Amino acid sequence: MYHSRSFRITLLLTTFTFLLTSCTSFYTAKPAPLSPPTQLHVHSTVNDTAIQVGINPYNTPDKIHALFGRNGLWRKNILPLQVTLESDDPSTAKFLVDSAYIISNGRYYPSVVPNAVYDIAWQAKHPYIVVKETLYYTALILFTVVTLGLGSVIWVLPTPFTQPSPQDSPFGRDLTYKAFVKNVSLQNGSLRGGFLYFALPKKDMGLKNAHLILHFSVKKPKATAPVEKTVTIPLAPGQHINSNILKDWVNGFLQ
Repeated sequence: MYHSRSFRITLLLTTFTFLLTSCTSFYTAKPAPLSPPTQLHVHSTVNDTAIQVGINPYNTPDKIHALFGRNGLWRKNILPLQVTLESDDPSTAKFLVDSAYIISNGRYYPSVVPNAVYDIAWQAKHPYIVVKETLYYTALILFTVVTLGLGSVIWVLPTPFTQPSPQDSPFGRDLTYKAFVKNVSLQNGSLRGGFLYFALPKKDMGLKNAHLILHFSVKKPKATAPVEKTVTIPLAPGQHINSNILKDWVNGFLQ
């Protein structure tokens, strides 16, 4: 009798442990303040214009976790770059980004749209989703048997293992909200900015000898056509990946 009761208690605790660790954690969006380009370590002035571009790379685990939480960006080598624009031109100009690339070790890596970033990050945050799902349903079956059918109530609840769409996820919506708007209006003294996201190989995340290339067009009110521009900005090196393999494995399973 004692062993039977101990078995049921152990099984019950195990089941609830998996239920709790499998549930989706809450995500709270945090503001990302902008700094004038001249106050940033990485900045440049666009030739023949009064437009300055500043770059704030989020290329360390601490910076990524502080703003986006532990949601897989750092683990999957997603590099968020905060781009800031400032204009000293007295006339209003339309600034349209056509494309953005990072050049590293002779290879070009284009920017990634927020929805694709969300898909990559979700898979990285849940690397053991198949294992956890198997253990979850195995424990649920045993719990149902031991409790004489009480566990069947849980079967009708939504599964915690299905990937929600970006629009249904606070994290997905925040990635889109913080993304750089490719078509902005710049006025004298105005400050605009947002994030460009890049998926890089692990070996290139140090950003050593890497450059950001922006292809864009600038159109002023009295101009008949926009002027095409290209600016190349050297990026500051930084350490991105946490090399503690055991910590990565534990975090990946518990998240």
